[in-house]
Amino acid sequence: MDCLSVALSLVAVLVALYYFVTSNHNLFKKHGIVHVPPTPLFGNMGSFVKRQTTMADLILNAYQLDPKAKYVGFYEFLTPIIVLRDLDLIKAVTMKHVEQFPDHRSMVDRKVDAMLGGSLFMLNGDEWKDHRNVLSPTFTSSKIKTMYKLMSECAIRFAEHLSNLPEEQREMEMKGLLTKYTNDVIASCVYNVSVDSIKEPNNVFYVYGKISTSVATFKKSLIILIHRNAQWLAELLQLKILDSYIGKFFHDQVADQVETRQRTGVRRSDFLQLLMDSNKRKESGKQLTVQEMANHAFGFFFGGFDTVASQTCIVAHLLAENPDVQERLQQEIDETLENNNGELTYDAMHEMKYLDAVISEVMRLFPIATFMDRMCVKDFELPPARPGDKPFTVKAGMNVWIPVYGIHRDPKYYENPLKFDPDRFYENHKAVTSSGAYMPFGLGPRICIGNRFALTEMKVLLCHVLAKCSIKLTPRTITPLQLEKGVINTTGRNGFWLAIEPRKSFPDVSASPVPCS
Repeated sequence: MDCLSVALSLVAVLVALYYFVTSNHNLFKKHGIVHVPPTPLFGNMGSFVKRQTTMADLILNAYQLDPKAKYVGFYEFLTPIIVLRDLDLIKAVTMKHVEQFPDHRSMVDRKVDAMLGGSLFMLNGDEWKDHRNVLSPTFTSSKIKTMYKLMSECAIRFAEHLSNLPEEQREMEMKGLLTKYTNDVIASCVYNVSVDSIKEPNNVFYVYGKISTSVATFKKSLIILIHRNAQWLAELLQLKILDSYIGKFFHDQVADQVETRQRTGVRRSDFLQLLMDSNKRKESGKQLTVQEMANHAFGFFFGGFDTVASQTCIVAHLLAENPDVQERLQQEIDETLENNNGELTYDAMHEMKYLDAVISEVMRLFPIATFMDRMCVKDFELPPARPGDKPFTVKAGMNVWIPVYGIHRDPKYYENPLKFDPDRFYENHKAVTSSGAYMPFGLGPRICIGNRFALTEMKVLLCHVLAKCSIKLTPRTITPLQLEKGVINTTGRNGFWLAIEPRKSFPDVSASPVPCS
């Protein structure tokens, strides 16, 4: 082959490659939809991949492109995304027309990651409906209440540890500490395994938990993006999010527990027992296999280990930045304990209005899920994005995003939105949370199934810790809070460095078994 033929062949390959990486990048320009001009291959994700921005700011910038538009365009690499801005449209997609937008876009290739891909969040279509119907009764308030004692035992142990730290050890990175708490809670409430990760940080649950659930790293974030955008490459390279040996460990934990309980008739107030009991409900229809129980149990572990710890770290950080808020919350905690003979009961905790307001305001400012998504399975016509524009049809197979982070920081819905102000929830909690502009756990049928568990897990820890300790800023604390760039999860830049100091006087909190009511 002569040089000219080689050159022409190379040009043809380059042209074909360029066409492939830009073929979808004309969609929004063609339809006159406001969008950030994409770059080849990366679309609008280039600054994130280069670790120049956070996922939260990426969402916020898209949301703020045009305040008058009902929706804007965004390119996740080669994939065009409709970013909904209008609350009525968001309600239509997540609730009114849920049959046309029933699913999440796949985050995990089940051929590569069978256990994680088989967890509830990752399921779609009728398979998701069947499993959601089975699991929903296990996450009611009454069922969470049965696991409250297990959570409380972990929280009391943590509060005792923190209140007795020597002065030279009181400055600490909170994320590393709080993942020990979430690990112990989930190990106890889900797998019937009692571990103390403070005293035994090398226990297998904690070690495997850190390895398998941390997506707050650039490498893990990149692997997830490959699963989302190039499943063929994830399959080719076998890019596992969950290592096989870890998957086997968590499967065996469930299989052993199920076999033991079926053989002995022993029962326990935990998540696994609720899954086993679901198979006895005639109305549930679907019967879970041991593998499916293991998938859902791990999905619960995966969803709660890192994210609940991160959210609690943000609560702690903002309380340290706002000592007046922290003092007011401690006063409410003290009064609650005093009125309940030193015991923090489930009902008393959930009647604490200011505690609820503080956590709600933290989740408004820093929602762990910076955006929600829905996949279109049947063509759906959107109204014109702006006056004078034409309607746009979302085709089956297209993805829409709901920019939670942007909506939560919009002055249209929240006065002085960048200010940490729990009173906005304390004074009018129901009106704010039901406004349609507050969605830290999602909206519609696919709202996070574990939201009650997560809130209870955070509240019980904060109550026990703040009853005995105060949280302070240290020279290593980055203020105001800054988020890590180039990672999917919401996490602090360089971690969450804070100091825990024992209070000079605090109420006598009962360390005895905690009653549920």
